[in-house]
Amino acid sequence: MKVINSKQIKSVIIAAATWLCLANGLSAVEHPGSALIENYCLDCHDSDAQKGEVDLEAALGAKPLVKNIDLWRTVIARVENSDMPPKKKPQPKPEERKRLLNWLDSEINHFDYSQVDNPGYEPVRRLTHIEFSNTLRDLLGLDLNLVADFPIDLSGKSGFENSANTLFMQPILMERYLSAVDKAVEAVVPLDGEPSADSPVFVVWPSGKITEREVARKIIDRFMLRAFRRPPTEDEAKELHGVYARSRKAGESFEMAIRRALGAALVSPAFLLKSEIAQDTDESYQISDYELACRLSYYLWASMPDDELFQLAAEKRLAKPGVLAEQVTRMLADPKAGTLGSVFAAQWLGFDALGVRVRLDPIDNPWCTDTLMAAMKKESAMVFTALVRENRPLKNLIDSKNTFVNEELAKFYKLKGVEGMAMRRVSHTDKRRYGLFGQASVLAVTSSPHRTSPIRRGEWILNSLLGTPPPPPPPDAGELDEEIEENRKLSFRQKLEMHSKDPRCNSCHREMDPLGFSLENYDWFGRWRTKSRGRTIDAKGKLPSGTEFEGPVGLREVILAEKLDDLARQVIRKMLSYGLGRQLEYYDEPAVRKILATFKKDGYRMQTLVREVVKSYPFQFRKNRVEPDNESKEVVNNG
Repeated sequence: MKVINSKQIKSVIIAAATWLCLANGLSAVEHPGSALIENYCLDCHDSDAQKGEVDLEAALGAKPLVKNIDLWRTVIARVENSDMPPKKKPQPKPEERKRLLNWLDSEINHFDYSQVDNPGYEPVRRLTHIEFSNTLRDLLGLDLNLVADFPIDLSGKSGFENSANTLFMQPILMERYLSAVDKAVEAVVPLDGEPSADSPVFVVWPSGKITEREVARKIIDRFMLRAFRRPPTEDEAKELHGVYARSRKAGESFEMAIRRALGAALVSPAFLLKSEIAQDTDESYQISDYELACRLSYYLWASMPDDELFQLAAEKRLAKPGVLAEQVTRMLADPKAGTLGSVFAAQWLGFDALGVRVRLDPIDNPWCTDTLMAAMKKESAMVFTALVRENRPLKNLIDSKNTFVNEELAKFYKLKGVEGMAMRRVSHTDKRRYGLFGQASVLAVTSSPHRTSPIRRGEWILNSLLGTPPPPPPPDAGELDEEIEENRKLSFRQKLEMHSKDPRCNSCHREMDPLGFSLENYDWFGRWRTKSRGRTIDAKGKLPSGTEFEGPVGLREVILAEKLDDLARQVIRKMLSYGLGRQLEYYDEPAVRKILATFKKDGYRMQTLVREVVKSYPFQFRKNRVEPDNESKEVVNNG
């Protein structure tokens, strides 16, 4: 007797459901919930009107609906709170509202991701300024600041500067590249003598035993491999060797000819851009060992692969699980892995803005020096790097008493016995300073100029830290009522509580505000205080779950007791997005869930997270870009 497997059973069920839809006059993709959206929402939110820049007509056509998960979760919140449709518009009956919410809950919160098989598409993108600088450092063996006058990199939707959708090549940036490359090759190729003996570029030099032409070929071939981060094509090699040959033929010195060849390599798209070779297939495929070496090195080091990674790639051994695991261990122990704190964590948590977009006037605030702000940023970066390098559990990000300070930052925290400008590990004795919520960097960047912002801090905790953002405020939920705003007898907390009694506002503020007010004892730059404008600070809070807490100590406890899974899921999503250099899509959810299961099983230890990202399907595989008209083929329609 032939046995029917589970996949065949699912196919029969889907076919039957499709037949039933057709038998009732519905297409396979229509659903009564979709009709309710059309009846009650598209008057304001179709492709023509797009009120509030919301196009539900287009969103309905994008299948599966989880492609626009954030939009639909906002719709769910609006419908649940009866914010939408507006009161002046026709309202759905209670049973219709319930039917719509059940449908959206099924499509958005209970979508069957086992149907999805797509590791994602890695578009060509330029190096970020940090990656460009670090790559030149490791390629040339010189630590030069060549990007100071570059236009700033912007963060993508992922929250990171390495997001492919923001890394454009503007004309002004190309001018800066040319200038930087000129300075780099001038520094690395002296015209009046041999280069440094430990140069990673000049591993040979003309002598009686080897001719200039042989030396030039060895130098240029090695340089191309490392600069392009893969073996050069025949045409690329021919072009660069031709640059050298034409220079020598024109009577220029050996050194100048080498300069010209290296300069040509450094302005090549193969150096400036991160690109992967597309295979001729519509299916998913594993990336090459050289491409894996690049993904790995820019993930852990924000720089190019080193000689060991290149060697393993050449031997086609890097992708072997045991070898890859050994390399992750080796790379995390390298000082270059500090970029996980100074780049990844800084951009995820936002403290990279301190001293750049967030800073104080030094005339009015002489205590807030550039060196103090630099130490604040280093503290947070070093704490996160140590968390990973020492394989600590994720909860230590929230509750660790250990941190890193120098003398200036120690005085800011009122810690004694620290001298000198070097950062060193210390232990806080004041429990209010334990963990992330006691670090001045994040407290400063989540404040407004010269005043705290409980709303901003609460939103930062929910959105950036936990990945559970509150729903956006309804269109007509404005500022504080003028009568409340001008009442000087009320504290800001009392004013906000009155504002939040409005049902339209309560859904956002009921969880956000208690979290923000628990940090109110820290002023707008992270200094501890007990009063604000003559009033004793009330740092008590109560979550919608009923949990009551007070101050940063209570906040830590409630995060670890009730929100640790949210924090773990968020750090997975952020680290995977950073490692891939793109925002995550709905088809990345299976990878996130698989990583989470292993991460949780190991007590949320940080090296487990790093390893699982490297082992993940989207990190080691890719798929060619799918045209919009064909995207629906990625999943089985379960309408």
